[in-house]
Amino acid sequence: MQNNNDKKDDISKRLEELKKQRKNQNNGGNNNNNKPPFNRFPIVLGVIMLVLLLTALPGLTDKFDASMQNRKEVEYTDFVNKVKTGVIKEVGEKDEFILGKVKEGDKEITYKTRKITERVGDDPNLMSVINTANAKLNVQQPTAPSLFWPILINFLPVILIIGAFVYLSKKMSSGQGGPGQIFNFGKTKVNKNENLSKVKFDDVAGVDEAKEELKEIVEFLKNPEKFTKAGARVPKGVLLLGRPGTGKTLLAKAVAGESGASFFSISGSEFVEMFVGVGASRVRDLFEKAKKSKPAIIFIDEIDAVGRKRGTGKHGGNDEREQTLNQLLVEMDGFETDEKIIVVAATNREDVLDPALLRAGRFDRRISVDAPDVQGRIAILEVHAKNKKLAPDVELGDIAKITPGFVGADLENLLNEAAILAAREGRDTIKMSDLDEAVDKIGMGLGQKSKIIRPEEKRLLAYHEAGHAVVSELTPEADPVHKVTIIPRGSAGGFMMPLPEEKLVTGSKKIIADIRVSFGGRAAEELVLDDISTGAYSDIRHVTGLAKAYVTKVGMSEKIGPINLEPQDGEFLLSSGMSDETAREVDLEVRGLLKREYNNTLELLRENRDKLDGVAELLLKKETITGSEVRAVISGKPLEEIESDEAKEDTVSKLLDEEAVIEEEVKQDETSHKQTENS
Repeated sequence: MQNNNDKKDDISKRLEELKKQRKNQNNGGNNNNNKPPFNRFPIVLGVIMLVLLLTALPGLTDKFDASMQNRKEVEYTDFVNKVKTGVIKEVGEKDEFILGKVKEGDKEITYKTRKITERVGDDPNLMSVINTANAKLNVQQPTAPSLFWPILINFLPVILIIGAFVYLSKKMSSGQGGPGQIFNFGKTKVNKNENLSKVKFDDVAGVDEAKEELKEIVEFLKNPEKFTKAGARVPKGVLLLGRPGTGKTLLAKAVAGESGASFFSISGSEFVEMFVGVGASRVRDLFEKAKKSKPAIIFIDEIDAVGRKRGTGKHGGNDEREQTLNQLLVEMDGFETDEKIIVVAATNREDVLDPALLRAGRFDRRISVDAPDVQGRIAILEVHAKNKKLAPDVELGDIAKITPGFVGADLENLLNEAAILAAREGRDTIKMSDLDEAVDKIGMGLGQKSKIIRPEEKRLLAYHEAGHAVVSELTPEADPVHKVTIIPRGSAGGFMMPLPEEKLVTGSKKIIADIRVSFGGRAAEELVLDDISTGAYSDIRHVTGLAKAYVTKVGMSEKIGPINLEPQDGEFLLSSGMSDETAREVDLEVRGLLKREYNNTLELLRENRDKLDGVAELLLKKETITGSEVRAVISGKPLEEIESDEAKEDTVSKLLDEEAVIEEEVKQDETSHKQTENS
């Protein structure tokens, strides 16, 4: 009995689902499977035109056949003589012509001449000749002239215009294609994604604080009574702030996936159209759809496109955008506390948003989605490495250390580039070298190993990069060296990659250390080559920016004092806000700071010339060296020992690779053996 009841319940559920589907079909739901495969109106119009063509076909065929025959028009007297002499033995008539057929061999020639009477039978001269010559006469019976073709020709343009109007009306009313959108301007282009159950908070890494905040949103959607009983109000809006690629959209999807709510995603720019009032209508339509599918999440990406600060109206502006923003403000403020609808918006431009949009009661929470730290980057790399095979030598922690500032999208792209590099060599396993190359490729550009470099240029590059590396290792506050290379990459002839330590604040000594490290390349060129090159252009530009920030922004200059000299009154203010005297003092202080630190860098390299020569020589031999090799040279270790240690490390890594291959083969053999036993 229990089984029968279960079957009845299943059948009842299926019937209910079928009724809902049928109701959606009758309401014109967006079901592509229920659309007719063809548009019927063009087919009907084509059939009508075909019938008209078939009606006219006999006349057209007759004219075509006649045009294909050999016809000769002769004078009336010549035609009568040919009948009299027996050349023409059969006489007929058609329209205003008298026809006479003559066979000449295999060809049939038709002579014609114009009538002198309305009918051949009314021509006594021709009739007597026909009777005398015993010729055959085919008399045409008079018929009333047809009015069909004149009427059709006169009314055909009107018929075509009416048909085109009906066709366009059908297209417009259905809202399909081109001009059909004219009646759907007020409808939102929102995308309702119901298949988000696979996206969970476990798929989002590196933003733990943001996830904790959003977990409460999930609780609000699942069990709002738990909070309303305590007098708490369900948040109406959540604003996600952060750099592009930090995972704001993924977090919104995870909220929908965890809560099981309907997820409506739309871009802020899709609200704005050239017609005034369309955006406001779309906002109303969007919220109406969300209310019908609650619990629901409305995700508006790049909300700054529609939520910018409103102007005074004195100097024109986009009234359509302001009306759309006004409607959005009204809709968000009109929610009830038990609506189970939450608006999640994302932007990286909080400074341009309208204050009315950010007030409590609209966007109650502002969650900052920052770039992840080292542990966050490790977690993100582990998430994106789940479907990839990694070699035993891969250390995701080391990759995370050399990718400060990388966000989730960058790290995903990093692993993808490494997988592509492995596939180029015919491998399905990603090695540490692939990841290292991917970091360089993303950070500096594509490597140019085949580029021909003259020996003197190669020596200049070696000393330039060696200068950066030696100063970085000998300056206490500077970051340690991770890698140095003189292989051209992107627009750079070479580069020194540091291993930065992430800090919340930056001290004045760290800024001075960065200035010295950047000056290391130019100072090495001047010290060793007795010349300087344009290769230090980006370094000089960088240190100039650091020095100006040191003096004018963070107030670390002793002479100028703790004062901020940035423009205070707006983003587009042309004036610097400084007097001429202060500007001159700032210029002198910046110039003096840079000159002083450049001389200090030059003196540091002069005192450690042997270390500079050692690193440059190793670079000329290997083209790419690691930070540990740089530190070994600076500590006084001979180059021969460093090269032998590297050879040992290469041998160990090869053995590890071979061991990994053997372990993989053993696993495959065990799996195939078990499958054989089971079969």
